[in-house]
Amino acid sequence: MRVLLVSNMYAYPGNWDKLDELGKRVELGVVMPSDWHTIELHPMQAVPANAPDASWTQYRLDTLFQFQGNPFRYFYRPQQLAAAIAEFQPDLVHVEQEPESLSLLQLSALKRRYGYHMIFVAWENIHPLRLGALFRKLNYAAADAGIVGNQAALERSRRLGFHKRLDVIPQYGFAIDEELRSAGTAERPFTVGYAGRLVPEKGIHSLHAAARMLPDIHVRVAGDGPLGDMLRPEPQFELLGIMPRREMRQFWQSIDVLAVPSLTTPRWAEQFGRVIVEAMAAGVPVIGSSSGAIPEVIGDAGLVFPEGDAAALADAIRRVRDQRDERAALIARGYERVRTCYSYEAIMGQTVAFYQDVLATSRAAAPCAP
Repeated sequence: MRVLLVSNMYAYPGNWDKLDELGKRVELGVVMPSDWHTIELHPMQAVPANAPDASWTQYRLDTLFQFQGNPFRYFYRPQQLAAAIAEFQPDLVHVEQEPESLSLLQLSALKRRYGYHMIFVAWENIHPLRLGALFRKLNYAAADAGIVGNQAALERSRRLGFHKRLDVIPQYGFAIDEELRSAGTAERPFTVGYAGRLVPEKGIHSLHAAARMLPDIHVRVAGDGPLGDMLRPEPQFELLGIMPRREMRQFWQSIDVLAVPSLTTPRWAEQFGRVIVEAMAAGVPVIGSSSGAIPEVIGDAGLVFPEGDAAALADAIRRVRDQRDERAALIARGYERVRTCYSYEAIMGQTVAFYQDVLATSRAAAPCAP
């Protein structure tokens, strides 16, 4: 089975671990931009070549109309994309873009010419208009099936008119680090971790208020953003800046619990929360808000508090700090949840099975050859 995966997400080499794993299971080609705004409005950065012995084939293509890294508003240089498809000859094209995306529309337009099957990915769980209904309608018509990242995205897709197959499958798998069963240490104060952007919708004000209710705790922050200036003067908060993924192992070792206090806005709700699974895989219990897909991802492996309720967040932190047996149980349940639901083996197995089913169903539905 030859699968061509298309996404701007792989302009960041930190996401290539998924490609390495998927490439062990299918013949994999990957189309990605040749450069990209890697972090919000930062300057364009060139995408490096993958290793010569990698399990997947890389196609770095020039993009047009890329607007400050907006994944909805770019498409690939047509001649380069056509050449990549002609060379790789995929059975299935997996476009990891929302139905309103220009790049997905480009692959929809080429589908009949090259005879591949096609699936899209949807994470949107609110309903921003983005590029609008027309692109979505055309992409829905061209797609054979879709993968959604959460239950709300599935319901949104159905509500907007996609009635073909949809499966809920997370975009990435995770490695379980058996050496990181953090049990805290008496050599430092109880430490709460936060990893992500420092923006209002991520609930920083809730974490700030909760920390004030618990003056004996320390908060380590991996990330940056506009609200960093609010936290820097606070003696309880230690701002580490944006940390490369390879350095996050040290971060997990240095905290006792992860807080994910996201807030729902009219245009956004948490769609997954990758750091939730990374923390559980590293033996760190998680406290998450009720925003979006956070409770869905945590399941019974962490604590969930009403979003925006700083007192409830403080109570949950206090509970994890003071009840060692419960903390140990959360760590154990987190490991098990990652192993069964989010490990590389689980996610890649679901993804490849989905590919096989889509190809088998599409072929069975095709008219008989003369």
